[in-house]
Amino acid sequence: MTMEFCNRDDFQETVQELSAVLAKPEHYSQVVWKLEYLSRTDWYHFFGMIRSGVGSGVGHVYDRVDGQASNIPYDECVSIALGLHTNACISTYSGKRSVTTDILEEVETRGCIDAEVVRFGIEARTTEMGGRKVMAVTDIAFMGLSDVAQRKHITGITSDAPSLKWCRNRRFISALPIVSPTADFGFAGL
Repeated sequence: MTMEFCNRDDFQETVQELSAVLAKPEHYSQVVWKLEYLSRTDWYHFFGMIRSGVGSGVGHVYDRVDGQASNIPYDECVSIALGLHTNACISTYSGKRSVTTDILEEVETRGCIDAEVVRFGIEARTTEMGGRKVMAVTDIAFMGLSDVAQRKHITGITSDAPSLKWCRNRRFISALPIVSPTADFGFAGL
């Protein structure tokens, strides 16, 4: 199997982003996250929330072969998602589908055999020192192909160009508050 480093770095950076959020929940006022991984044998669904530095989550695995579902610890999501690295090619999805199973169906109907899909959703809220509220949004899906030759089948649903829907660490920043609690207006001692 020949390895092609299509969007492998983007995938790795996204995994690291989720890993950082889960490792240091105290840095965030609120985070809502999810990870879905449709592998060749299992379908994984993880989701969770961090509020005021305290995190919780849930993990499920559905065995596509045996048809069995079971709970798994949510903190295993990062190591499980790294399973996408076993693919010869990793590409970023930029099509119109937004449900993970629909993305997999689209990839498979284009002739990609044994494709895998990982989708990350992270919405993290923080407050900067000056009082600005910041929301960083990641909503991105990656397709893993076992054979590099299959890449020709996904032309049109993969792109490195910016997208209105798909993004990684897109930031929304509020205006400064009218009165900042850290502002010094020279009224000390009055």
